[in-house]
Amino acid sequence: MLHNKSDKVNIKPEKKIPKKISETYLHNSGLYYLERFAASKKHFKVVMKRKVRRSCMHHTEQDYDKCADWVDALADKFEGVGLIDDHAYTNGLVASLRRKGLSRSAILNRMSIKGIAQEKTIIALENLDSENGNNCDIAEKEAALKLARKKKLGAYFVPRHDGHEQDIKKSLGVFARAGFSYQIAKEILDMDYIDEYN
Repeated sequence: MLHNKSDKVNIKPEKKIPKKISETYLHNSGLYYLERFAASKKHFKVVMKRKVRRSCMHHTEQDYDKCADWVDALADKFEGVGLIDDHAYTNGLVASLRRKGLSRSAILNRMSIKGIAQEKTIIALENLDSENGNNCDIAEKEAALKLARKKKLGAYFVPRHDGHEQDIKKSLGVFARAGFSYQIAKEILDMDYIDEYN
């Protein structure tokens, strides 16, 4: 017997019921999370408390505050044994974001979202720049050049066969949205060739 497509019944998969919270469950779940993702202490607590909240919404007999206290204690324990290390996390993530060509401003925003204080991020940036033999301005120009290369702007712009020229206003907008100053963006866009900053 033939059926029309409209005869099909949309069967949605059932939502997985969250597990009840226990200290053992939180410990194992926290370990599993840290095996897959690097996290700051603050971000780890946010992730784990989100898990607790979902569980408490389903298992209403659970006390959220008690479970949240377990998360705080677990974060302290993991920090004590070195599984959570905000200093190493900050340095590693700042170096990774700098390699991707992010501006100082963009890095500060990203790190703030991850729960790292601005002062700690600034120290990590300054240490990274000095390790690479750069000052802040040089490091920003190198990051801006990485963005220019990625987006094919400035000296990396390839004219199309139809004679289409680079739109400087749009290019400046790309740099501005990425957190670079007008001065750095203009300097990168004015380059006819890639010099010592590359």
